[in-house]
Amino acid sequence: MHLPTLVIMTLVTNVLIGFYLSVLYRRKPKDKCFKLWALSCGSFVIGAALASSRSYNIPEFFTFFVADFLLILTPTLILLGLIQFSRFRYTKRKRKQYFAAFSTVVVLLLATFQHHQLVSFIAALATASLFGLCAYLLHKSVINEPILTRTLKTIFIVHSAVMLIQAILIIINWGTINQNGLPESSIYTLLSHILLTTLTALLLPWLCFLKLERQLTLKSQRDGLTKLANREYFFSQVARYWQEYPSLPTAVMMIDIDLFKNINDNFGHATGDRTIKLVAQVLSKQLRSNDIIGRVGGEEYAALLVDIDQHTAFKIAQRLCEQVAKQLRFIGKDEVEVTISIGMAQLKPANYSYEAALKAADVALYASKESGRNTVSIGKIKEN
Repeated sequence: MHLPTLVIMTLVTNVLIGFYLSVLYRRKPKDKCFKLWALSCGSFVIGAALASSRSYNIPEFFTFFVADFLLILTPTLILLGLIQFSRFRYTKRKRKQYFAAFSTVVVLLLATFQHHQLVSFIAALATASLFGLCAYLLHKSVINEPILTRTLKTIFIVHSAVMLIQAILIIINWGTINQNGLPESSIYTLLSHILLTTLTALLLPWLCFLKLERQLTLKSQRDGLTKLANREYFFSQVARYWQEYPSLPTAVMMIDIDLFKNINDNFGHATGDRTIKLVAQVLSKQLRSNDIIGRVGGEEYAALLVDIDQHTAFKIAQRLCEQVAKQLRFIGKDEVEVTISIGMAQLKPANYSYEAALKAADVALYASKESGRNTVSIGKIKEN
């Protein structure tokens, strides 16, 4: 294909993608990542257009400094958008370091834009570093859709490698640089750069659909009030655990708020809902990150503690009772004095079905209620 035609087509494509991303941002102004990605498309279009004008009688300040600045700004905005999208947390120190590094590159571009080979070398090296950071961030982020994540990460890595090759070609051909600040042999790296940037822009809108799908999935799996696993998702996770880890010692707990009807009757349903939510928060904080907890009824919860012996599980259950009673004496200004009762069963999944384990824990829960509440009882189950 004719090179100018290819360049024009890619620029038009980026304009359309940028427009689409800006529409997404206007519809979802809280998602600033779409604004940043739209700006990255615009930055690439203007930068590439200026760089393509180097053979014309246009001041070098625009065709080299401004063009390379915008082309470096493109992966910078992509990186910032990924940070926003993945909710990746950067410390103030890291933000300052990144800003200092970016400012240094800008100053170097400004100081060297009349030295074509040098400014092109700096731009290629900076672009390679930025796309490398994009790949690293994507690897560390919470974006866990495998096909899209691997594809984008591969594109970023390849793009970084292409720009490194271009920087090496500039060094090797330092004395034979054309008016574009690039050696003739770098035409393929230049084309690759244009195509990879466009491909990245094409894939970015898919992150919108991925995010929406992730939100819908979480909504279908989570209880709306407590944000814990809902009943259906909790039991599906337990069934999956039973299949995957049959030999690990496991504890199953059924947990119920004591005298919850009295809380609703005496303080109102709003306080009752808040009680359910606060109990869920206390339970979640006390359990380990790899344990599974869900809300399986109105004021009833269930938990699965993995790789744990009976003595330790019993101690944890007692701590749950103690912490709820300690932390939830008051709900707002109301002296509610919330307590919970727990029934538990400790077992190896290979020896028992999870239905039998949950039933034993439920029977033990009633034993806790009958023995005065705010206590823990251990259930016994029959072997399969």
